Amino acid sequence: MKKWIARFKNRYILSALVALIYVLVLHNTDVYTLIQRKNRVADLEAEIERKKTEIEEMRENLASLQDLRSLEKYAREQHLFKRDNEEIFIFSFE
Repeated sequence: MKKWIARFKNRYILSALVALIYVLVLHNTDVYTLIQRKNRVADLEAEIERKKTEIEEMRENLASLQDLRSLEKYAREQHLFKRDNEEIFIFSFE
């Protein structure tokens, strides 16, 4: 035990230990913050991939809506549009 205490009395080892604790625990870029940032980057990259697939799906939908009949079908089914001489009844079974 005295051997360990003698090592910590050395000012170079003591200052290196204090600097190491400061960098690992107390500094702005401590270990916990670095792990959180790494997880955040992974989440954002996954979201980017998800958004890219959504964009591709939207482009495919946009390409299919170039025809007037398909555009009318989309408007009627998704946005409940109607013609002037029609009435729409919506049945909900919730």
